[in-house]
Amino acid sequence: MRKILRGAWVLAACLLLTLAGCGGRQPKAEKTQEPAVAVTCIAVLPAASVVNYDETISYAEAKKLRQGTRVLDRLLQEQFAGRKDIRFVTDSQLYGQEDSLSKNFLEQARAIANRVSCNAVLETTLWRYSERVGGEYTAKEPASVTFEYRLVETGKGRVLCQGRYDEVQKSVLENLYNLSKARERGFTWVTAEELMREGLRDKFNQCSYLRGE
Repeated sequence: MRKILRGAWVLAACLLLTLAGCGGRQPKAEKTQEPAVAVTCIAVLPAASVVNYDETISYAEAKKLRQGTRVLDRLLQEQFAGRKDIRFVTDSQLYGQEDSLSKNFLEQARAIANRVSCNAVLETTLWRYSERVGGEYTAKEPASVTFEYRLVETGKGRVLCQGRYDEVQKSVLENLYNLSKARERGFTWVTAEELMREGLRDKFNQCSYLRGE
C-alpha cells in the first residue's frame, strides 16, 4: 500500500511539473565566501537558542529549543568530524560567560578563541525547532527548523561568513521547484534532525572556511 501511495505521489508531482513548465524563476543561491583571512583554527561555541535573548518564549517552545540545541551540538560534531582546524568549546569552558558573551561578543569571543589557540569563532543560534507530527508518509504537521550562524575572525572582528536557514518542509505539490530535494528525501516527511542536518550542510558548503575538504 505504501508503494502504491508513494508511486501516485511521484506521478502527480511529475505531471504537475510538466504542466508548470521550466520557465519559472528559481531562487537565487547565496554567494560563496572565498578565503581572504588566514584562519589558524575555528573555535566552535556550544549552540545557543533564542531563549537566551527572549524571556517571552513559552515553556513548551523553550523545551523544544533545548532539545534542538542538543541536536545541533551533535550535528556540528558530525559536520566537522576529522577536521584538525576545529576546536569545540565545552559548556564548562563557557560557564559564567554566557551573559557577557551576548553583551560584548567580540571581547569574550577573543578570550575564548585565545584559550584554544584559535583566531576565529563560530556561533550558532537556534530560533525554531519543531518536530514532525505523524509518520514519514502521513505527517499531520511537517518538521520546521530555523537557525543562524556567524563565523567571526577575532583579530579585527570581521565577519567571515554568516547565514540563516529557515525551512518548513513542504510537499512536492506545494513546491515543485524542489523536486530534486524531495527525491533525495525519498519523497517522505523528514524529521527535524534530518532537516537541520540538511541545513547545516547547505549553509556551510557556501562558506569556504567551513566547507569540508
